[in-house]
Amino acid sequence: MEHLLYAAGAIAVIGAAAEVLRRTVGWMIRTVRKLSRLADDLLGEPPSPEYPEGRPGLMGRLARIESRLDALEELRPDGGRSIKDQVGRIAQATGADPR
Repeated sequence: MEHLLYAAGAIAVIGAAAEVLRRTVGWMIRTVRKLSRLADDLLGEPPSPEYPEGRPGLMGRLARIESRLDALEELRPDGGRSIKDQVGRIAQATGADPR
């Protein structure tokens, strides 16, 4: 009878250790997947069936956003060089300025 209790105890300890190991490995796999996705976002991805043209990295996307913002700067008056100032001068010269 005593051997049966030892065997049951050993099975319980092994089962608990296996469960801890299973949870630890699961957490590690999820964490590595998240880090992999983060690295793909930071570094970009080459062309693949999912993304035929690839995906630019963080710095490429940031450069694209900055270029769009630079284009918007042309719409602010800056004393004569912006598109807005030039359109205003043309409107005044042709009499189309409602001011």
